[in-house]
Amino acid sequence: MSERTVSAQEIVVGGGGLLGRHILGVLGNRLSRRVRIPWDDHGRACEQLYALGRDLAQQPARWNLYWCAGLAVFHTPAEQVERERLQVSLLLAGINDGLERSGGPTGGALFLASSAGGAFAGSEHPPFTEFSPPVPTNPYGASKLAVEEEAEVLARRWRLPTVSGRITNLYGPGQNLDKNQGLVSALVKAQLTGEPLRLRAALETTRDYIYARDCARMVVSAMETVRSRTRGTDPHVRKIFSSGRRLRIDELLRIAERLFDRPVPVVHEPVAGGANVNLSVESRVWADLESSPFLSIEEGMRAVRSDLRYRLGHG
Repeated sequence: MSERTVSAQEIVVGGGGLLGRHILGVLGNRLSRRVRIPWDDHGRACEQLYALGRDLAQQPARWNLYWCAGLAVFHTPAEQVERERLQVSLLLAGINDGLERSGGPTGGALFLASSAGGAFAGSEHPPFTEFSPPVPTNPYGASKLAVEEEAEVLARRWRLPTVSGRITNLYGPGQNLDKNQGLVSALVKAQLTGEPLRLRAALETTRDYIYARDCARMVVSAMETVRSRTRGTDPHVRKIFSSGRRLRIDELLRIAERLFDRPVPVVHEPVAGGANVNLSVESRVWADLESSPFLSIEEGMRAVRSDLRYRLGHG
């Protein structure tokens, strides 16, 4: 029997965010539970996350847990970053303690959303791969790597199949406009409203932009086969989730202006100590997950613009 035909509980934490919502959509009626955590109450959130991990780990049933939560971005203050790191750390501690109580092994598997930009912000010699030395330059990147390392220890101790997904620049309909990220959504919003895009990076800054639905599809595919892929090998896998397309900021601006025949108003706000100008990546792990066609940046921008027109009341 193939791994895909064996049913599993599918549990998503962070289903209100961009990636989480799209994973919910890909899972469809296979979803067993969207976990709702009281994020505004840090103490209760920590308690519930620990209990979730502990209780799941003691279940004999097969389960896939997707961690997609977190509001922190590249320039988030260290205090908030640490709060979010502690939350996911307690989830992992709960899984560990649950496995100790049950004596393991578990039928579970774990996906943790991490950050390619956070990992490689200070790295040298792009394009970066899963084998490039990570060099974080701020608390956000350091926190993501710390969580990856905790997950690696847990996975190896209990043979728990785990994917730390280093995701590139995620974009798509429904992106949180209050978060200081999401260049594609921000430039389309500026184009629609006329309010200038406050650009904190050089125009030649090169990134990989992946449409949220495409990323979610890859994540679910990874979790459908993670047990067979890691059987007899390291149970912890670091995987870059990217579109494989490298785009400069000035190219994005030209694409938007060509598509919608309207300039993007920009105000430049240089920030010292930012990430690499060139954060190109090239995934060399489980490359078959990227065999399906990705939505083009043009079609992705159209989808974002349609969503923003509705949300901003532009008809």
